[in-house]
Amino acid sequence: MDSTSRVINSLIEYNDDELQALQDSFCAANDLYMRCVGRNSGTITDFSGGKLEEEFVEQLFSAQLRKEIVDSFIDGGAENVVERYGLKEYAMYRGVAIRGDMDSIVGVWLIFGLNADAIPDDEFISSEVRRTTKERFDKATSLLETLTRCYFAEKIKSGTLKKQLLSVEANDATRERKLHKNEVITDVLRMMESDNPFSKVADDILSISGRYLNVTSAFLFQIDNDGVLTDIVNEWCLDSKYGLMNELHRVYRKQLPFMTGRPYTISSDTTLPVDFEAFFKKYSIDAGIFLPVELNNRTVLYLCFAVMNDNRQWSIEDLKFANDIKSVIHSILVKRVTKNSLTSSYQALELILENTGCGVAVTDVEKREILFTNSTFEDMFKDEIDRLAVDEMFFDKSGFFNGNSNYSATNSGKWYDVTSSEIDWVDGRPVRLMSFYDITELKSYQRKVENQANEDYLTNLKNRQKCERDVEAEVNFCVKSDNECALLMMDLDDFGNVNEALGHDNGDMLLKSIAHALNGISDIQGKVYRVGGDEFLILVDHTCISKLTYIEKRILNLFDHPWIVDEREFYCTMSMGGVRAPEDDTNMRSLMAKLNATCRLAKKHGKNRNHLEYYSKENDTDSVRRLDLEAAMRTAVSDGCDEFEVYYQPLINIGVDGAPCCGAEALVRWNSKELGYITPDQFIPLAEYLGLIIPIGEHVLNEACVRCKYWNDFGHPEYKVNVNLSVEQLKQPNIEAVVENALNKSGLNPHNLTLEVTETLAVGDLDQMVSVLNRLRDLGCRIALDDFGTGYSSLNHIRTMPIDTIKIDKDFIKDLGTDTFSEAFVSTVSSLADTLKMDVCVEGIEKQSQRDVVARHAVNLMQGYYYDVPLKVSDFEKKYLI
Repeated sequence: MDSTSRVINSLIEYNDDELQALQDSFCAANDLYMRCVGRNSGTITDFSGGKLEEEFVEQLFSAQLRKEIVDSFIDGGAENVVERYGLKEYAMYRGVAIRGDMDSIVGVWLIFGLNADAIPDDEFISSEVRRTTKERFDKATSLLETLTRCYFAEKIKSGTLKKQLLSVEANDATRERKLHKNEVITDVLRMMESDNPFSKVADDILSISGRYLNVTSAFLFQIDNDGVLTDIVNEWCLDSKYGLMNELHRVYRKQLPFMTGRPYTISSDTTLPVDFEAFFKKYSIDAGIFLPVELNNRTVLYLCFAVMNDNRQWSIEDLKFANDIKSVIHSILVKRVTKNSLTSSYQALELILENTGCGVAVTDVEKREILFTNSTFEDMFKDEIDRLAVDEMFFDKSGFFNGNSNYSATNSGKWYDVTSSEIDWVDGRPVRLMSFYDITELKSYQRKVENQANEDYLTNLKNRQKCERDVEAEVNFCVKSDNECALLMMDLDDFGNVNEALGHDNGDMLLKSIAHALNGISDIQGKVYRVGGDEFLILVDHTCISKLTYIEKRILNLFDHPWIVDEREFYCTMSMGGVRAPEDDTNMRSLMAKLNATCRLAKKHGKNRNHLEYYSKENDTDSVRRLDLEAAMRTAVSDGCDEFEVYYQPLINIGVDGAPCCGAEALVRWNSKELGYITPDQFIPLAEYLGLIIPIGEHVLNEACVRCKYWNDFGHPEYKVNVNLSVEQLKQPNIEAVVENALNKSGLNPHNLTLEVTETLAVGDLDQMVSVLNRLRDLGCRIALDDFGTGYSSLNHIRTMPIDTIKIDKDFIKDLGTDTFSEAFVSTVSSLADTLKMDVCVEGIEKQSQRDVVARHAVNLMQGYYYDVPLKVSDFEKKYLI
């Protein structure tokens, strides 16, 4: 048995209670039955359910069937979920694998569920037996697979010693690899003077470099002149089964996700975007390097190295070697382009356009003449009305259809993705080429996904995500138009007891009845949201605010009468809190926090008597707020810090033409499940006081390193990330190990991590802190002195502390242009830093005038709202990862 499998078996053996609790909760939440069995150790957990339920399941889920599922899994296999069928069509059986090192099987979750939709009307099954649906059963199985991988991965990490001693043999191997690399590069460089055809030279280079990198395939893609089609022109494979030349012959460039003009370095453990994941799966690629080769400022080739059916983590040395090979190919290409043009001939243009697989039309815009349409286009626009409309679009000069756009053919109800470009036709005249891709199904799917994303699956009300967007829009409108709105949050009293008394199915029926009744109140119809298990939010917008008292009475009256559940009457009370906007606040997250607090207060003051209470400043005392913050923060940290989101504010390099983004500063934000959005100035001082800044800071460090590695791999190897370290973190004896672990786990180049520290750390033992910073720099990280100019500023700190970047505090920027001292301070610090070969970053740039003044000095980095606010990771990557 391998070491990791022994660790897992040990964990399973000594953590039966933890596994049993995990299983019981999962079964109750998903209305199914489970038990866990070991490959060699027999039953691990008990059946999750009552005696009657266990007897019923044992009749349908025989020992033979359970053994068949366990034996279906094989060590090293890719399959983690298996499905079997029994005598009853409504019985569903699954197994989920628990794997150790080398994917060996150490245990299996056995899952059983009843498909309520398939149970015959004439078959009696006790109401105590849980029922689910095929869709819920599938989702639960998928979730269990993910939880299993994450759960045991964490156990392995905490139970296995990962550091190993370095050996002399490892150093010898490194020297031998470097010598071998130099020999390979020398052989490749000799080919620059070869008289052989480019194709032969490229084949030789791919063979040498592919064998050196130990990949399964190396190939060159050529991009056609019009940038639409691409083709493999040279290929080397370790074995013919890895060849892709036939499969990727004359394909659309947009079908290859890496064809963006940017480099990509993708290891086996890299989290892939959807398009990359589909491409890698289709061609059995596990890892790849994709490098663009440019000629005359246009990407003409892509050099690609691929590993198939095997794991591979690319090293920095691998990437350097691949870029060296790209440079050689580029040099050869430049020398030969005049002798052997790689551009396509126009002679076969019309034949190509006829067989592209999309609708194509070529028009002379000036003469309003249609020169060519292929048969696919004619089939798309058979409807006369749609054809007349699209014919007019051909000659549009507004620029609306330049590039890519979506177009709706109104009469047929079809949607098309339209690409338009200006090219030279075969006779030399300028023409417009337009391609049409039918995306009707995609549009329909997008609408369906959007509806699902905004709806609560149980009640069909809008969900919390949609609620927050609607509330924010309404509050913003009220602020701008001098109107008023109100938010009401309702929390059902003792709903947990309702579930226990009536059962979860009947509890769900009660929630549906309440949701239907609330949404039936005409003045708030469509403005009722389910924001928690038994919590509802009602938005009384500006059009109905005059009826607020009436709406309150309607809601309260609903709970004065019994609800009918399973043909029985049941009384249910609720507590409701309210806030008004903009009277109580104008920030959506702050409003939601006050609304949550007011709802809790209403429950405290009037539980079990249908009580409504509105927010007042008298109730929002500092002491109560602090206790709530502390309790919520401790809970958030104990739950793994998932509530603490990392935002990214771009860093701008003004020393480069175009002032591009060169990375970001990672900033922590707290979106509390209990209190809503908490601003940094509220929770960071408290986190430092409680010592919780240490786990929170480590969470931010790990997240930031993972994202920066992703940016580096996906087209931006120059991006760096700045992470703030508090004094409390720097005082920890293991701070060096924490940073090193974050780098190792993420695979981030240490040079792309900048650790920001403040001058307050110099107040104590300066020598000790200098020693800590030196050790962090020895890891390869950069050090930035943050908020320079405030607090304990001293020029001696610049001389004493091992720093690479000085960040000038925003307090010296806000008065630039009116305060001579501020500009003199920026000038002095930037000149000193320039002399000492340090970078200078100016924070708090909010105006063009501030930017212009700073740009006159020796400053190379800027940051502030003038360029962008701190962004969620998805928004940052959408905007800057292009």
